[in-house]
Amino acid sequence: MKKIFLLLPILLFSELNYTQTLQLPPRQQNALSGTVFANLIWNMPLEQREEEIYSQIMSGNIPDFMRLLKQVTSSATISGNNYEVNYFVVPDYLSVGSDSDYFLIPMTPLLAQRIANSLNCTMPTKKMVDQIYLSAPCKLPPQPIPPTAQMTTVPVFAQHNDSVKSIRFPLLNQYPLGTIVGGTKKDVIISNRIYQNLNPNTPKPVVIYGWHQLNGQPIQPVYNGHGESYADYSHGIRLILDSVLVNGITKSFSLLLSDPVLSVLVSDEGIITKPYYTLSGNVTPTPKSFGIFWNGSNSLKIFASPTTGKTFKAFYGTDGIYFDDSTDEFTGNIEVNNLPNDSIFFFRLQAFSSSGYSLFAEVLAAVPSQNPHAVLIVNGFDRGSSGNTNNFIRQHGKAFFNNGYSFSSAANEAILQGLVSLENYQIVDYILGDESTADETFNSAEQESIKVFLRNGGKLFVSGAEIAWDLDYKGSTTDKDFIYNYLKSQYVNDAPNGQAGVYYQVESISGTIFDGLGIFNFDNGSQGTINVRYPDVINGINGGVNSLKYSNVTNQFAGVSFEGLFSGGVTPGKVVCMGFPFETIYPESKRNLLLEKVISFFNRPVDVNDDSEIKPTTFQLYQNYPNPFNPSTVISYQLSAFGDVKLTIYDVLGNEISTLVNEEKPPGEYEVEFDGSKLSSGVYFYKLRAGSSIQTNKMVLMR
Repeated sequence: MKKIFLLLPILLFSELNYTQTLQLPPRQQNALSGTVFANLIWNMPLEQREEEIYSQIMSGNIPDFMRLLKQVTSSATISGNNYEVNYFVVPDYLSVGSDSDYFLIPMTPLLAQRIANSLNCTMPTKKMVDQIYLSAPCKLPPQPIPPTAQMTTVPVFAQHNDSVKSIRFPLLNQYPLGTIVGGTKKDVIISNRIYQNLNPNTPKPVVIYGWHQLNGQPIQPVYNGHGESYADYSHGIRLILDSVLVNGITKSFSLLLSDPVLSVLVSDEGIITKPYYTLSGNVTPTPKSFGIFWNGSNSLKIFASPTTGKTFKAFYGTDGIYFDDSTDEFTGNIEVNNLPNDSIFFFRLQAFSSSGYSLFAEVLAAVPSQNPHAVLIVNGFDRGSSGNTNNFIRQHGKAFFNNGYSFSSAANEAILQGLVSLENYQIVDYILGDESTADETFNSAEQESIKVFLRNGGKLFVSGAEIAWDLDYKGSTTDKDFIYNYLKSQYVNDAPNGQAGVYYQVESISGTIFDGLGIFNFDNGSQGTINVRYPDVINGINGGVNSLKYSNVTNQFAGVSFEGLFSGGVTPGKVVCMGFPFETIYPESKRNLLLEKVISFFNRPVDVNDDSEIKPTTFQLYQNYPNPFNPSTVISYQLSAFGDVKLTIYDVLGNEISTLVNEEKPPGEYEVEFDGSKLSSGVYFYKLRAGSSIQTNKMVLMR
């Protein structure tokens, strides 16, 4: 665990090293004064009032002094290294009007987020509110008004506005307009508490904090008990430019706040994975369906599900935390060339549309290598859990790499949309964290893909803390069939001995695939991943072998392995299912050793005592490879009887595009190359007919 030592913050207000301004049009000469604006909205309902606020601000009707942002600087020592962070803030709370007559206007977090998105800004964290107050030369005493039912009305807003100005204007000679001011409002902040630790009666809150007194103590602790449509007279919006300097290197706040090490510079609640309030209809959606795939010894290819009016840009680096390089914008796929051979590269995607840039997507990775990859890592952990940094590909990918395997990776949505087929890989590793019933560990479509993969001899490694809870305890009949017959496991308990947050240790069972692994730990919230408070207790059934158990309890099993034929299968496959997330295992050496045991199990010949159980394939059409492809792909098939064979390509409308094979053939394995260079991007089907047997598969051409 990294040790973090924070120096007493060095916080100051200084001459700007950089000129930063709000990107708004100039204020028009006939723009409303603060007083006239207040009268205009005096009796307006909330929705109409907020539309008027947005219109006034976006047209440039704010005081001139508020346009020039001020620099706040803080320093800290982290793990023995010195860091300085600089960011740029609006000197006072957002107002409408002129320098001589402005109105400090409270607003809901939804309107504040909408304005922030339009101006490439963010709102502060709790720690930043403290930093801004300490750096403010002009500290004013709070001016509270006794609480009443009228606190959320414009007349009380105006009363408080006059009260604040009565103590601000006498100090203009000492602290001119444009000086950072503190103490006059509570801040609407970004926080994990927008989405976590919610009040049962407030599922979508505004989070507020601050209103510092002259002794430096805030009146308002962090509070999320009001809904997202609430704003009273004491609320203020402090915009901050969404471009921060860390030791002179520019980052967005979303990148900084997702950094498990450097987020401490601006956050005292750890990483903040969703530093924003969720709006509807006016933001560019975050990319969901994409993957990073092998493209040669020095090249990788990114596939993303194309959407009209939206482009993508990929940022990449070598550690999964910092992303120093970027691609050009692309619509569906792009090659990243001239990469060093046999090195892991991590990628984050961002989408762009007329609504602006999206938030960054989850982190994926792949390795440029001489040979096509045998391993696909799938990230299915989308749940907004505390500690989900959306980059657990780091632990999974590095473990495969340290065991001598290159890999590709994909979001689980890419599997569902056909951007990649599991059939193209020998080993598939599913990341599921504590994905549960809210987001579904495996939906019905994913289950079908995995069933086909295992029936055809695939090797599946899957780990997560809520898989059995979701599929068995809370699952449908189909879910139960899937976990019983394909993951070879059943649900026993939601945590060892039914005690959450108590047991964080696992050990191998003698004589199983993990024999000799010994005892190891998984994260209790102190190791940089998630706190696995509810690890599933599972039990092997239908041939599943209990291979791991929770320590210090009796018959509480944590892992199941299986090898053999799956229901309806033609080739023996293998599965390892764990009731806790692989990425949470520590130390790293033990994590690598566990995966080494899994890989050794996957690579050894299947032990089938009765050869008659393996039924010979009479007819088989395999998934094309690569898929998606551009411009060519290989289609393989197997025959066990002599006869007429026809292999035909069709488009989605059923039109015949090409006939690749149309002749008599003896039993055997065959493959044929299909060239789609003259076709447009899209979904195509290929049908194999041999005698009375017919099989059809889908493939995707993506340029």
